[in-house]
Amino acid sequence: MAPRYQQFLGTRPGLLVELTDDSTSPFRVRAEDGFEFFVSAEDFRNYYRKEGEPTPPKWKHLITEPETGMIDADKMGAVMTIVNHFMEWFQDFDKARAFVREALRVLGEHPRENQAALQAWLGESGWNPGKLTEKDLAPLLEVADEVKALLLSDSCAVIQLAYPSNAPGNGVFSFEQPGSQPGEASQGAGVPAMKAPAAQRRRGGMKNVDMAVEGETLTLIVDLSKDFGPSKSGKTIIVASTEGNKSVPGREEKVGLNIYRQEGKKTGKGRKSSFNNVEMVVDGDVLTITMDLSKEKGPSKSGKTVIIASTEGNQLVFGREEKIGLNVYKKLE
Repeated sequence: MAPRYQQFLGTRPGLLVELTDDSTSPFRVRAEDGFEFFVSAEDFRNYYRKEGEPTPPKWKHLITEPETGMIDADKMGAVMTIVNHFMEWFQDFDKARAFVREALRVLGEHPRENQAALQAWLGESGWNPGKLTEKDLAPLLEVADEVKALLLSDSCAVIQLAYPSNAPGNGVFSFEQPGSQPGEASQGAGVPAMKAPAAQRRRGGMKNVDMAVEGETLTLIVDLSKDFGPSKSGKTIIVASTEGNKSVPGREEKVGLNIYRQEGKKTGKGRKSSFNNVEMVVDGDVLTITMDLSKEKGPSKSGKTVIIASTEGNQLVFGREEKIGLNVYKKLE
């Protein structure tokens, strides 16, 4: 009898199949009703587990049904939506996740006070990412009970469990450490401080990207140790993204950045630290990218924009296995 595998990611209760041919990609599989179909070797290794075996460790933070190890995509989507909402303030997934958990715990202790209790807690605690308004905090009051249980758990959507000894629950933790410069992230366990020149900065609306401009120099800083889960295609793991093309602070240029890694694939390491007006420096897990905004590399293929800097496609990050795609441009007059 052919070995049986269960699809654990994105389905309920999880499709059971027999692996009938894995000699070449795509693999041939057969469902319990006899229906046969093909699954790419990469997708099969990523999203199917042998029957009776636990969900692979790299997906444990996405499990919504602990007793079965299954992942309900709808519930997980709701979890990620609320965490990502606060990512705009913290620009760090772990901190945003911890903040949501603590805020929901406070709401659970004061169910009748709601917004007032939350505001009082913010004033007394070390959580102070900015001037959070009632509108900003409103999603916390609308979380469904089943999603709230996941957010209050110790495992769901928790990518890094290590926090400094003064984190919430152990004392006081502040996103802006005393004595730090405005916009300078604090340093926690496994979370490198992201420093950029004292200049115009941007964090909101991006994943794991710290953007700053000083004079004509644009600096982007990324923590390559981060993991924001699979992309929509499920073929790559998101490390950092500007989430579309974003305006450079105080400038007319726009920047689009995506960094990802491909799980399970053996790749080389990047050998180039410089591309088209793009300079990369890697220090541990911190990638610093600089570009000279005074330079123009000519019109784009559409002729509607002028290219300022580009990796010219997806390239390997210098000395690393992650891939980076970066473009900076401005519209023609």
